[in-house]
Amino acid sequence: DTNEMVELARIPTCIMPHGSRISRDGRHQYSACMMNDLLVEVDTEKMKVSRSFRVSAGKEQGFSGLPQEKVEHHEGMAMPMNMAAITCSPTWAQPSSDGSRVYVACNKSNEIVEVDTKEWKLVRRIPAGNGVYNLGVTSDGKLLLATNKRDASVSIFDVASGKELARLPTKRKVVHGVVVSPDNLYAFFTVEGVGEQPGTVEVVDLEGRKIVAEVDTPPQAAGIDFWKME
Repeated sequence: DTNEMVELARIPTCIMPHGSRISRDGRHQYSACMMNDLLVEVDTEKMKVSRSFRVSAGKEQGFSGLPQEKVEHHEGMAMPMNMAAITCSPTWAQPSSDGSRVYVACNKSNEIVEVDTKEWKLVRRIPAGNGVYNLGVTSDGKLLLATNKRDASVSIFDVASGKELARLPTKRKVVHGVVVSPDNLYAFFTVEGVGEQPGTVEVVDLEGRKIVAEVDTPPQAAGIDFWKME
């Protein structure tokens, strides 16, 4: 609850959850679990997992709730029994502007998985940059933005065709988060930096498809979101 800053619920999902975005209607929250190859949907009213979707290549499948999976325990950490079955290692889940799709970043296989939220089925797999990590969308639904962690770059995709329109190298390494301004003119990317380097927020002009500004931050700049415009 943001008024009281009180945690109302803590919802179990799966192993190594990454990413968090809520649909524009506020009804669902989406995240991804790296060690289960799962997209997870939470009903924000009931505050529990409503559905999940396996994003492993060739094994795509939707579930009501969470699938039953066997786990092992190593040094106090839960791990899936069959690590070889992990093909995606998803690190982000981004609902589309109209909520009809969810895009999942497959960090291991360098692709973006698109899931239909009504049918709860795979739509397509979009080739992406090396180590695709976090995702963002423009409010008009036309562009999909991605950070490429191993490639030290950011990508701009055309949603309709799935075509990569531009791939822009970042100033520093370990690129992380992305968010788009409400007017769809700019995207803001965070870069963690290495060692004693500061973090960086890099600003991309989405019309010109180029980096137009940089702002240093404390080290390891990670997640980023947009509050409001004056």
